Amino acid sequence: MPRRKVPVSKRKIVPSPNESASETHDDESKLVSFRTGSQDEVWDEEEPISESAEPPAKKAKTSYTRFDELKSFKGQRYSGMAIGGTHRWTYDGGQWVETKEEPDLWKVKFEAKKHRNRNAPKGSGAPVGTQYHWLIVAHQYVVKEDANTYSTRMEGHKYKLAHKSVGTNSWSVNTVKGQRDREIELLEDSIRRVKGLPPVTSSQKVASQKMKDPGQKTLDQIFFGGANQKE
Repeated sequence: MPRRKVPVSKRKIVPSPNESASETHDDESKLVSFRTGSQDEVWDEEEPISESAEPPAKKAKTSYTRFDELKSFKGQRYSGMAIGGTHRWTYDGGQWVETKEEPDLWKVKFEAKKHRNRNAPKGSGAPVGTQYHWLIVAHQYVVKEDANTYSTRMEGHKYKLAHKSVGTNSWSVNTVKGQRDREIELLEDSIRRVKGLPPVTSSQKVASQKMKDPGQKTLDQIFFGGANQKE
């Protein structure tokens, strides 16, 4: 009997670190062992789950869930950061390099170190050395402020394409073809999400903010040197 195709949003591609490098990623979810001993906070990236692990005993509801507890989302079991959790990071002065390849296409590269705005509890989260491969689908909004300065804002989504556990030599999706196929699946999922947005008319305009003239000064800038005054 053929296997049922599982939607990307309900799929978890996390093969065991012990699987051979010749195995490619599968349409079905794969579950592997997870670490124990994490402390009671909602932090850090996702960890794989044990196929034999039993769901934790029911507890009184709290404002947080243990990182390594088994959780459920729309019928999918997972561990790690709970759905709805938020990370806030500060990036060191990163370097963004972009090269124009076509009239409306640029190749971009960004490198930086990021730091949590709030420290993670000791011993929680994925082990040091864990690696992640994310696929980011996002909008970058840019406003030119002067000849050499732009303010930027990015909004979108990031998908986990693969991860590499400490002590293993292969990624969870461990072939080039497997990762390309996974990337296509994720991009198709992103397309489905855009198509699923509320309908709009062909004449509906994109909202825009009225930009101030570069030479225009606010009263605060004139009288207080630009300092933000609080009431």
